[in-house]
Amino acid sequence: MNHRRRQRARHHESAEREHGGGHGPRIDHPLVPKGEHEVLSSAEAVREFASHVRAEGLVAFDTEFIGEESFRPRICLVQVATTARVALIDPLEGVDPRPIYETVADPAVRTLVHAGEQDIGAVRDALGGAVANLVDTQIAVSLLGLPWPSSLGTTLEHFAGLRLGKAHTFTEWDRRPLTASQLHYAADDVRYLPMAWDAVRTQLEARGRLAWALQESELQLAGELEFDPDRQMRRASRGENLRPAATTLLRELVLLRREIARETDQPQRVAIPDVALMELVRRKPERADAVREIRFLPRPVAGRYGDRIAECVRHARELPPTKDEHARLLEDAAVRARIDSMWLALQIRCMAEDLAPNLMCSRSEFTDWCAARIALDRRRRRGEMGGDAPAPFPAHDWRTKAIGAWLLDFVEGRGTLNIRWDSQAGAIRPVD
Repeated sequence: MNHRRRQRARHHESAEREHGGGHGPRIDHPLVPKGEHEVLSSAEAVREFASHVRAEGLVAFDTEFIGEESFRPRICLVQVATTARVALIDPLEGVDPRPIYETVADPAVRTLVHAGEQDIGAVRDALGGAVANLVDTQIAVSLLGLPWPSSLGTTLEHFAGLRLGKAHTFTEWDRRPLTASQLHYAADDVRYLPMAWDAVRTQLEARGRLAWALQESELQLAGELEFDPDRQMRRASRGENLRPAATTLLRELVLLRREIARETDQPQRVAIPDVALMELVRRKPERADAVREIRFLPRPVAGRYGDRIAECVRHARELPPTKDEHARLLEDAAVRARIDSMWLALQIRCMAEDLAPNLMCSRSEFTDWCAARIALDRRRRRGEMGGDAPAPFPAHDWRTKAIGAWLLDFVEGRGTLNIRWDSQAGAIRPVD
């Protein structure tokens, strides 16, 4: 039993001791189903509920999964709700959720999720196609003043005054039979989502931000889940400045790790932990026996894949070093301080506009943009042709309308950052 599994077991037992007796009273609201949840135990029952969803035109969707033991998360339970009914489907008991997945993918049905990337990923994997007409309420509330990311519990408490139990957030969803407490928890994850979305949508419409929420939901959920080696590299290196040759090697190792994880059906960071990746980068072993001496590298992986890892190291040496055109620029402490101050200004402005700063862009994306503008400014001062200054966001992106014009004016010296404290709201606000 691995560490995460032991944690799940402890959380499971604790949750059952504290909350095994049931659940609290439900909200009486026209958008909240009044009956008990249904457990759909046959193909006919699943098809009937899918027909009900299509007739309603709106569905709340969620899954419970175990993500730390396989390359792709193992779906243990599927939850769906309309404003009239709540249903649970147990694929581990042989019930096929595909008809529900097909309704989720149906562009005629609006699907509500909260932090739904993995949930919608399961639908895409099962159907082999795109999913449309999605709303992620986690994204939506980050455009109304809540942090990114915010839990479903925080969302419901803020917009509906409802406090949900959190006991089964991290529990043994693959243990059978599921307990009454687990089933109630899972059902409540979708039961209140239509009500919450109604309140959130009303505020988005009032502030002219509904289209922003829909666009960002589509961006994050509707397309294929793309593997981002740069993100994996940043996580592994923890922001350490690597030399170009080391960056090239780390990229090749990250790509190889994904192949190994898929072949062994393990999560990538279990197959080769980040700390082992960085040890490989530092020691650069070019023989299998040297690979087996790397600390933190799981012995089974070192034994089975030692030759491939060594070949990867040798191959990386033959590649041209990865060039970071701004690496030398960012070695300048004054430049870093300048970018730090601009980043702080962007965060403050976003919070004053009730926009979650880290949904707007990541620190690394902002640094790249600032560095490109600073480099261009220096070239122009030397009388060199530099081209046009890059925009902070694509022209069609909601971020451009939300804050892009102000950001450009601010960094070019034409705009200001004026804020005040709103004591009633307990928040900072812009002063126009």
